[in-house]
Amino acid sequence: MEKKLSANFLVVSGMLIIALVFLYVSWHSSRREVDHRTLAEKVKSCLGTDLTNLQSSLTLTPVTTNLEPFVLTYSMPLTVDAASYSYYPEDGFGKFRMLYLLDNGAEVSGYEINRQTNGTYFVKWNTLFATYGSHTLQVRLMFPTRGSYDTAEVFGSKLEITVTNLLQWDYEITGFGRWSDFQAKLQVPSADYSIFIYDTNTTLVKRIDGHTESGSIAERWDVHPTNKYAWTDDDLKAEIAITPTVKGADGQIKSNAPTVYFPYPGR
Repeated sequence: MEKKLSANFLVVSGMLIIALVFLYVSWHSSRREVDHRTLAEKVKSCLGTDLTNLQSSLTLTPVTTNLEPFVLTYSMPLTVDAASYSYYPEDGFGKFRMLYLLDNGAEVSGYEINRQTNGTYFVKWNTLFATYGSHTLQVRLMFPTRGSYDTAEVFGSKLEITVTNLLQWDYEITGFGRWSDFQAKLQVPSADYSIFIYDTNTTLVKRIDGHTESGSIAERWDVHPTNKYAWTDDDLKAEIAITPTVKGADGQIKSNAPTVYFPYPGR
């Protein structure tokens, strides 16, 4: 009987200790001092520059490369050590500085931000993942102000551009693997299309032909190569040819518009 009471006492004591620890952590977090510094003061203290210069350094300037017209490239004179996506610099977790490319305030799909040897940055955006029409691009820099507890953010100036691609790939499922899904939206309801898949030697591996009356494309290729489990974006490349069709009042195809080719970007 005494052993049973002793065991119960230990259990209750353990639960009480856990509860007290939880209450202390909650109380301590709630008492954390609020950072009342202005944004300009935080920028000066944490990044060693002034707010106006930092905002100016987040400006996007178009750069001509050989990736147009689908991939747009911009230079950015920022010299602060930062990262994009989920990479953390070597100064430790909780001290990271993150860069994001925004469109109308939301993070875009299919972009990358890379630091150059001179300390500035290049921003690349694949517009084949973007909707047709106008876009407002802007860079956001997020940085810690006190350890890993508080962060602040600074925005660059806005840049208005217009995307006129006939096709928009679905970013979430684009890429080669066990299966290859080709899903896209078109700016025309009716079109013929052909998907060409090549290996690294530019040898045609697969061709998929189709027609849409809904302005959308949804094709799946069951890759399943005999010598490996799955292909990657380094193994295969693809492009799609879109030929919009023009119909008469009777619903019959009268003529075809010029064929337009788009690369399959992969991930």
